[in-house]
Amino acid sequence: MQIIQRSEQFTDAEIDSAINEEIRKSLKDELDTQQEREVLMRAHAASMKNHKTMPGLGKCVAVMPAREFFRLQAKYGAATLHSKEFIQYFNQKFPDLSPNKA
Repeated sequence: MQIIQRSEQFTDAEIDSAINEEIRKSLKDELDTQQEREVLMRAHAASMKNHKTMPGLGKCVAVMPAREFFRLQAKYGAATLHSKEFIQYFNQKFPDLSPNKA
């Protein structure tokens, strides 16, 4: 049963072209918004500097955009991201995103 009648038929080449264009546009948008997310995270890290310790959580030692965190977690695993070695590496690599170094 076909509910919607389409008068147009699209070729495979047209569909492929539209999908490729959508992917290119999405990647460009992702890169554009990445800069904004980094600026927000730097401001958040600066506000957490010398912040008092939270019971049960401790001090904030690293700040990163959520998208980046979940990408890294999918690639390397949660245990790696929460390891002392990774936190120390992150603190050295991104000192502006490390308000209270571990």
